[in-house]
Amino acid sequence: MKLLFKLMTFAAAAIMAFSCGNKEEKVQPASKPVVTADMFSVTADAESGEVVFRFAAEGLSPFWTVTEPSGNKTTFTEREVTKTFTAKGTYNGTLVAFGTGGQSDPYPFSFTIGKAAPVDPDLSPAENILISETWKLYRYGYFGEDWPEEKNVELGNLPIPSCAADDRMKFEKGGAFKLDQGADKSVYNDGVTGGIQEGVTVTGNEKWAYAKEGDAEWIQFSNGGFPGMIGDEGGINGKYQIRDLSTESFRLFYNQDGQWFFVTLVPDWYEEPVESDVTEDAAKTALSGKTFQISDYGWWGDGWQYFAVSDGGEEVPANMANDSITFGADGSLTLNLCIDPPLEEGGEEAARIYNDGVENGEVYTVTGSPKWKIVTAGGAVKVQFSEGGFPLVLAGEAGVAPDNANYHYGLNASWTVAAIKDGTVRMEIYQSWSEQWLTVFLSPVK
Repeated sequence: MKLLFKLMTFAAAAIMAFSCGNKEEKVQPASKPVVTADMFSVTADAESGEVVFRFAAEGLSPFWTVTEPSGNKTTFTEREVTKTFTAKGTYNGTLVAFGTGGQSDPYPFSFTIGKAAPVDPDLSPAENILISETWKLYRYGYFGEDWPEEKNVELGNLPIPSCAADDRMKFEKGGAFKLDQGADKSVYNDGVTGGIQEGVTVTGNEKWAYAKEGDAEWIQFSNGGFPGMIGDEGGINGKYQIRDLSTESFRLFYNQDGQWFFVTLVPDWYEEPVESDVTEDAAKTALSGKTFQISDYGWWGDGWQYFAVSDGGEEVPANMANDSITFGADGSLTLNLCIDPPLEEGGEEAARIYNDGVENGEVYTVTGSPKWKIVTAGGAVKVQFSEGGFPLVLAGEAGVAPDNANYHYGLNASWTVAAIKDGTVRMEIYQSWSEQWLTVFLSPVK
């Protein structure tokens, strides 16, 4: 009896095992990824602007989005990468992880570049912002309270005249107002024919005062103070309403016979955003370890372009054609300037470079140990030159003295990598005094 029971039990177990073995197994779908704080790190050096992004989760791929203070966005997908940001302020970002279960919800993060200005409890929030930066003019325009919206839009974003483009302003606690007019001391006055007024003297004793009237905030200038440009003679020592104030910009409105004349100011570090689909990795790959020569150059501005002189049948000048530049993989930069023939009979041979502000080129000697690196600023990828570096050409301003900062404009500066095509890299830099870009084409040496 016991044996029969054991056989029956064995048979039942075998049937169950066979039945289970033939049951169709159900595969559970992969779960939606979830990003947690321990999966990644964002480490920012506020002074240098370098930010290290690390993603450690196995089986998932990251997608980073960083929004700059200006609103420009940068995206990338590396698991570990170091990027450099130059604009001061708070950067907000999100991290999305992708896996077999789809994509995660965005996980927010933030970091700050530049040291935060101390808050003075004796001053209003507006005054704290005004004294925190050195400001420059960005745009100007006109506004009518009863104008159609399209008219306000059309007249509200005009480029700054060249005479005011290099002006810098500092609002100091205690009422001192410092206006540095740069190289061009003339003043844009909207109330005079031609717009340019000579003979306005800045003494260094100019003043400003903050006042609040109801909900409106104002600046009253005195002792000859004015914000770089004026709507008419009354703009000197004028009263200006503060609008749209933030740490990144503000506007000063001056009442001009029933309409408003206004200027927009931004911090001195602000750079014009540039549309470009070039990535940091693409720029590094295109430049690193390679030697280039100038194959073309040109200019472009709002509504017009002359990217390449070759389009007009011109050739690259002899003092540019044979020079070369090598972007070392270690960040070093080698500038090889060839000796050019004399400009006139009996003259001396010399190494001359193309400087947009110097007729017939500039006799030039490379000094220091030039360097280069790739940075992202204003939504664009740029080459940051330093220690005497520049891309074989300079974008100097004509008519200024050699000791003026704009004489060697483009030296130790950030040049935008505007395009990369068939190995040729197009770089450009904005010349605010002429409201145009100087662009240079660097082609690899075969």
